[in-house]
Amino acid sequence: MLNWSRVAELKEDLGEEDFREITTLFLEEVEEKLAELTCDPPDVFADDLHFLKGSAANLGFEGFRAMCEQMENTPDTAQLSDLRGLYALSKTTFLEGLGP
Repeated sequence: MLNWSRVAELKEDLGEEDFREITTLFLEEVEEKLAELTCDPPDVFADDLHFLKGSAANLGFEGFRAMCEQMENTPDTAQLSDLRGLYALSKTTFLEGLGP
């Protein structure tokens, strides 16, 4: 679900303070985009999924990234509730894994 190697690499490259800032920004932007996400019109939906996919890949949310990619490639099978649920689970796992 999460690529912890990517998380550790990012944390090392950025330092603790910048990593926390990037993480906060990522979570805010993804949650905002997910709240706005609809399947109509399809071209906007694909653009939004592409944005989410790239953001997820950068922070190591591998399962979420893969689902965004699948939905981007086959929008007729899109299940926004599944995507939102996977994000929520990924976020919880991520935050718990970071510790205090």
